[in-house]
Amino acid sequence: MKKALLSAASAIALAIVAQAAAAQTVIKVATLAPPNTPWTAHLEAWKANVAKASGGDLEIQIFPSAQLGNEFEVFRQVQRGRIDVGAFSGAVIAENIPEVALMSTPFLFKDAATIDCVYDKQLGDEFSALIEDKGMKFLQWQETGWVYIYAQDDLSDVADAEGYKIRVSPTPISRMLWNSVGAAGVEIPYAEVPAALQTGLVRGGESAAISFVAFGLGKVAPHFMRTAQYHMAGAVTISNRKWNSLSKEQQQILVDGLPPVQGMRDGLRGTSEYLLGKYVEAGGPVHKLSDAQLAAWRAKVEPNWPAYVAELGDGAKAMWPQVLKAKTACGE
Repeated sequence: MKKALLSAASAIALAIVAQAAAAQTVIKVATLAPPNTPWTAHLEAWKANVAKASGGDLEIQIFPSAQLGNEFEVFRQVQRGRIDVGAFSGAVIAENIPEVALMSTPFLFKDAATIDCVYDKQLGDEFSALIEDKGMKFLQWQETGWVYIYAQDDLSDVADAEGYKIRVSPTPISRMLWNSVGAAGVEIPYAEVPAALQTGLVRGGESAAISFVAFGLGKVAPHFMRTAQYHMAGAVTISNRKWNSLSKEQQQILVDGLPPVQGMRDGLRGTSEYLLGKYVEAGGPVHKLSDAQLAAWRAKVEPNWPAYVAELGDGAKAMWPQVLKAKTACGE
């Protein structure tokens, strides 16, 4: 009798556990970012907030380091509803939403605070609506950060970039920049850059500060120029299929659980400065360009802004005056 009661109790317990597991909603989040970075720390905080607010009903599972595929493929999978959430870098957002690519026009902005203002106060609704036109729900902006020039030589003076063998990313942004200064550009994927630098196929390229240090690019191209030629902002989006499957309460928990984006921005910028400082301490040459040097770079690039905007298409051409107006409204 006792044995029968224990068996019945065990069966009930297992049924309760199974019922709880079945009731739990899992949300899979894909990101290119590796663990222990500001990007994944932001997602981990989101995961904890959502678990607490939902009482465990909602579980966010994070797949870092491109475990679910490269970003461009993940973007398509989120559109189709095969992956729940993508935390995308600025490169993917700019490639798929040309109007947002205007925010990365080389040498358009000088101050990160201006850029934050444009996204948060001036054109955020317009940009997020364009993302949602792609078949997904916009949740939050992300920070990819400033992009800088690195090389095997000091390229602070723009004249030295003419004919220089530079890795160009396969984007209109990068092509426009390097064509403007007469560099000998070679389009190759980012993953192939270290080998290309070692073989001499290229002698420099562009990178965020964190990536430059983390991937050891300074070992083969030590000169880092603080050009901050353009900035990129990514986004967190959820597939319409997953979003529409959630209750209104669950949707609100997801939105409210996201930590403020400004904390992530500040953290990423602080980490970038810290890593560059450590690079300098180790003897790495980091060049702060003078106002005259930056002006010379911009003078080469700015005349090609109209052609760049035109290449992005009619939507970008229509949005361009609004970007310039928003920039002015935000203090530049």
